[in-house]
Amino acid sequence: MKHLLTAATACLILFGAAMAQGQGRMYVIESSVTAIKIGKEYALSDTIDVPAGASIRAVMPSGKTQTIRGPYSGSVADLAKGQKLNERVLSWITTFFETGGARESTPGTTRGMQPASAGFSWTAVPVSDDGTICVIRGQALQLVREAAQAAERIAIVDVERSRKGDARWERGSRITTWPPTVDVRSEATYTLLVPDLPPRQVTLRVLENAPADDDILAELATRGCRRQFDVWMQVHTKGKAS
Repeated sequence: MKHLLTAATACLILFGAAMAQGQGRMYVIESSVTAIKIGKEYALSDTIDVPAGASIRAVMPSGKTQTIRGPYSGSVADLAKGQKLNERVLSWITTFFETGGARESTPGTTRGMQPASAGFSWTAVPVSDDGTICVIRGQALQLVREAAQAAERIAIVDVERSRKGDARWERGSRITTWPPTVDVRSEATYTLLVPDLPPRQVTLRVLENAPADDDILAELATRGCRRQFDVWMQVHTKGKAS
């Protein structure tokens, strides 16, 4: 029994140490401080110095973003006090800074950082990749093709509801509207059929309202919307990292 208690205690100590290490991770995504580069990772025990007139924006252990304006001098522990660890956000942030948000190529697509849409969007549905997309209820959706994609039509199939809709891109356009004959349903998975491309599976997660700006990353991670997470990071870091 004593050995079992000792082993359990050791496991708890190791778990606590791992949690403390995870909770100490804070990533800088915007900075006007010369000495603090975008992509810098801070540990729980690190001290941050932000001079007067300057500021940084960081992803906190909770997954929320926070702007720290100078003059400020204090530890990450003080800034993160009382926050609950969001492991998925921290994992995705780590991968983002390792890869720049690049995605592995799939048949018919090219490995690249940006989706076909310009910047972050709650309405753009890329048609060249599988994945999960977060959208806002009531907003009209757009189907976005890659610039080099030759096909000018697409079919959207909701297999569960036995519904199908067709849409076409105007010549030279990369955006067309989601077909009105196919309802936008939360947690529904749609098959996207584009000529000369393998079928794509896209799942929609419908949010009742757009989250506050500081909550966007945490919300995207909770919903599994990885592509938009990376695009948001690209926009706010402008592809720069230390």
